[in-house]
Amino acid sequence: MSLAIGVVVAFAFLEPPWSWLLIISALLWEGLEIWLFIRWRKIRSITGHHTLVGMKGKAITDLRPDGQARVKGQIWKVICPEGAQAGDAVEVIEAEGMTLRVTRL
Repeated sequence: MSLAIGVVVAFAFLEPPWSWLLIISALLWEGLEIWLFIRWRKIRSITGHHTLVGMKGKAITDLRPDGQARVKGQIWKVICPEGAQAGDAVEVIEAEGMTLRVTRL
């Protein structure tokens, strides 16, 4: 969009040396925008419970086999098949709806 505006302004209001400078600047800006868009597309999503898989947390209650744990600053209902004590470090291995399946570290 900046390229289109720059070309219109350059040809409508500016003399040749300044118009080319504006067009080149708009091209560089457009290139930067495209580069940033492509780069940000490769970033992993940071929303949703499925992004918690692989994250580490801490058991708040005894997990026998279910209980609560704090993962990324939030308290989640978790299931830990092998069990864990309150205060143990856990890692999320699966997300099932609003319940996380964890393993003790």
